[in-house]
Amino acid sequence: MTKKNIFRSLFVALAAVSFGACTFQQDDLFDESASLRIENFNEQLKDKLVKQSTNGNNGWVMQYFTVGTDEEDFEGVNIVASFEASGKVTLASNHRFMRGSNAGNYTESTSTYDMLKEEGPVLSFNTWNDVLTVMVDPVNPLTGARDGEGMNGDQNLAFKAYDGNSIVFRGERHGAEVRFVPCETSAAAYLTMVALRKSLITSSTLNSYYVTNGDADTLYLTGLNTGLPSYQDRLVEPLEVKPRSCVFTPNGFRMNRVDSLGGKGFQEFTMSDDKTYMVANNGVTKLIPCWDWYIWDCSSTWKLDESSFTTEQAALFDQMKTEVKKVNANFELDSIAIGRTTETVTEGAYTYQMRYPGLVCCVHGPKKMGRVPQYRPYIDMNIDKPEYGVLKFSQSAMDRTTDNMQIFAETNLQNLCKQFAATIYGTYRMEPNKTFRPTQATLTPTGSGNPILLMLKPIKD
Repeated sequence: MTKKNIFRSLFVALAAVSFGACTFQQDDLFDESASLRIENFNEQLKDKLVKQSTNGNNGWVMQYFTVGTDEEDFEGVNIVASFEASGKVTLASNHRFMRGSNAGNYTESTSTYDMLKEEGPVLSFNTWNDVLTVMVDPVNPLTGARDGEGMNGDQNLAFKAYDGNSIVFRGERHGAEVRFVPCETSAAAYLTMVALRKSLITSSTLNSYYVTNGDADTLYLTGLNTGLPSYQDRLVEPLEVKPRSCVFTPNGFRMNRVDSLGGKGFQEFTMSDDKTYMVANNGVTKLIPCWDWYIWDCSSTWKLDESSFTTEQAALFDQMKTEVKKVNANFELDSIAIGRTTETVTEGAYTYQMRYPGLVCCVHGPKKMGRVPQYRPYIDMNIDKPEYGVLKFSQSAMDRTTDNMQIFAETNLQNLCKQFAATIYGTYRMEPNKTFRPTQATLTPTGSGNPILLMLKPIKD
């Protein structure tokens, strides 16, 4: 026997002994062979899988991850598995990686499984299954590229540990963690609940969050709606980006691996009892949407509610309405908003868009050719975000005249806008009426001044 094979044999024997010593009573170490211990454990594990899948139970939710490729990462997916004692297994999911018309649609597929005796217990999905095997196929399911990598998923799952009622496996070849969680409902109902929770906590509109321990330690999480979020040290031009993969649950989401903030590890977030934030499994780390950042970035147009106007603001607003009609009697000033203008900037070979915050008049004109034209005369205004949940409005040193404002150049609208802006300069603490699906936000001055009520656009799914 070669030296290489001797070391390999010793490694296998030691691994089996180590597994047995960690899993069973000490006297079993001498009463049974390693092979028999694994066989007995496999029988117990299979019984556990089958018991949760029969007699009115709903099987297991596989929180399934792949390791991805050098060029592409993939989000985690939920696969509901129902095991039979005969060796059959039915898998159900609605993930986007399935082939043909199954992609993104609820699909069930029945195949077979086996419990293998290798260096430790291994659950093997040993025949093709439309739901799972696409993760293992060397053909990329999205591009069809025959690159030999595919998604780098696993169909042989090595037992790692019991964690409460859950079972933790690790892909035998690529090593991604796959967690089995008891399913409390039918597969279809579970996947529907997951989709609903995802739509409530993230979307194309709501996609940036604070991750905080309530002290100086803060990270930002972006990209959650893709299932591939990243932690950043700051939202704008971050110095460090840490990509992750996550899978959504009926009450939140779980990352593919443990992260840490301020020395406190966390992996899963669930909705708090009062639904004002999401809390990590360490009970300390919170995840809160960055609504103040959305306003600071002027990612949309945030209308000021007239009901919160002071007497001075209401009078200025009425005068602005009059000025608008001087250009066209059919023009209407709908509202005043905090928004932005966008300018195309070219520097050498690079062209990019610059956003400038300001105060916007939302004007609509007379209907033409089946549509109502919109005009957005605008003045510059600084918006700063000195700390979480706090916004500061101040006068800008710029005096940019946009094309829309040029339409109203012969009126007093621009001057009135500046007067209105002066009434809201100051520092405010922001409080949305709902954390994840707000319809409005109250800006309360930290010093003197009057509260401002902002109307928020509906979240887009």
